[in-house]
Amino acid sequence: MQRSVRSFSLAAMSLALGACATGMVDDSADPFEDFNRQMFGFNEGLDQAVLEPAARGYRAVTNEPVRQGVSNFVGNLGEPVVFANELLQFKVGGAAETFGRFVVNSTVGLVGIFDPATSMGLEASNEDFGQTLGYWGMASGPYLVLPVIGPSSPRDAFGMGVDAAANPLTTAEFEGDTETRIGVGILAGLSAREGALETVDDVRGTRLDPYTTLRRFHVRNRAAQVGNREFVPSDIQEVPDYELDF
Repeated sequence: MQRSVRSFSLAAMSLALGACATGMVDDSADPFEDFNRQMFGFNEGLDQAVLEPAARGYRAVTNEPVRQGVSNFVGNLGEPVVFANELLQFKVGGAAETFGRFVVNSTVGLVGIFDPATSMGLEASNEDFGQTLGYWGMASGPYLVLPVIGPSSPRDAFGMGVDAAANPLTTAEFEGDTETRIGVGILAGLSAREGALETVDDVRGTRLDPYTTLRRFHVRNRAAQVGNREFVPSDIQEVPDYELDF
């Protein structure tokens, strides 16, 4: 969910920046388009009926420092998975920096609520097992929209499963572990969705086809992540006006 909302948020940025060069990535291949559009419609309906109202309620009852602390906390929980994937990609320097971030923020930062590591020059990175598989040469496969999760691919869907299984919060055994995991998952989803409220509204408010815009953004962004290249959101072609059927 968090990845889906983040992708939708950045897709909105691409609309604001405009569209130009196409690059070398084929973002038009979509053999499962009928299924994907149905899943996109389902996710949109779920978001408008449940997730967006919950996110607006969350914003209404919290202030910015509290929301930032939640975002920091959720991000810190994922640092061990990032560390493991950096090692698998032989990014030793990045792995050392991620390890340092986790130690500093888990201690000085009070289990990650605060982020003193960034002010110390230890920058956050984003590596997952889907990227690791891509690093080792596995193709992503066709574009795939998953229920609730959103934009993905067969490779990345498998990678998400591995990352979830490897997360210490998943493997650790403690009293009330199931309730804690569910609570953290809900908190992570609320935090991600709240942070994308305005940008998702921007995408929905355009006359462009949000499905195609999001697909093009996702395919190009993931290719850039796997190739360790900087991704420019404006490098997305304009898409034609399209009336959605849902």
